Amino acid sequence: MTLQDLACRLRAEKRFHIQRALSESCYWGRAIERNQKKPSDQRWIETFSKGSATIDDVKEFFPTYQIHRAPWRFETVAIQVNGLHDDKDWTPTSGIQALARSLPKALENSKDGKALQDGHRTSAASKVAMFARPGDDVFIWDRLANVAVGVRVAARNTVAKAIKYNVKGPNGYDVFHRHCMLELEAELEVVEFIAAVDEFMDFTAFTRSGREPEQLAGRRYFERRLFDKLLVCEGVRIEELRAAGREFDRS
Repeated sequence: MTLQDLACRLRAEKRFHIQRALSESCYWGRAIERNQKKPSDQRWIETFSKGSATIDDVKEFFPTYQIHRAPWRFETVAIQVNGLHDDKDWTPTSGIQALARSLPKALENSKDGKALQDGHRTSAASKVAMFARPGDDVFIWDRLANVAVGVRVAARNTVAKAIKYNVKGPNGYDVFHRHCMLELEAELEVVEFIAAVDEFMDFTAFTRSGREPEQLAGRRYFERRLFDKLLVCEGVRIEELRAAGREFDRS
């Protein structure tokens, strides 16, 4: 299956991927309840964006978002998280890259810091920043999201091979971020996506009934969060189609 074939298939299936992304977004954006097994995104916005995250918050956030590849010194991590929300000079690209570089300092020892790959640090930094800076255009660095954006951009530019992102290479987080901005703007021209953003916001407001404020973030956050989930859904599908193509070629 060629890249253009992949892109054509994804376009044909778009409304189904949007529906799946909406379901995922609503699940993670549901109400904050006591003793909730997997905490809501609302909890992280409420604490991280106000600089009020506790050590226990960070300890729960990291495994929830699969940031558990090293023995973290959570006291230091909490200080870093709480320092993000009111940094007036912070920008998504430079801010996430800086946080990724500083994360080894929050490990138990330098040996562990060296063992943690740069991509994992960038992923951790982008996940923290998504909730600490909900008003900024943060996009989560994720393997499946990288796959989806790489196919999207290559198809848009009519090139034969998908773009591969690597924090150490020419296509690092800054390039990934720029491409996500372009793809999100294109997605905001899609009627089904706009409607899904509306539903996502309505659902979150409904689950916050009786809480103030009604929404913890502006519409732009909901657009980006839904887009983030859409990229993951597309990334999963791309890998399925590629695997099916390889099986067909061997038969």
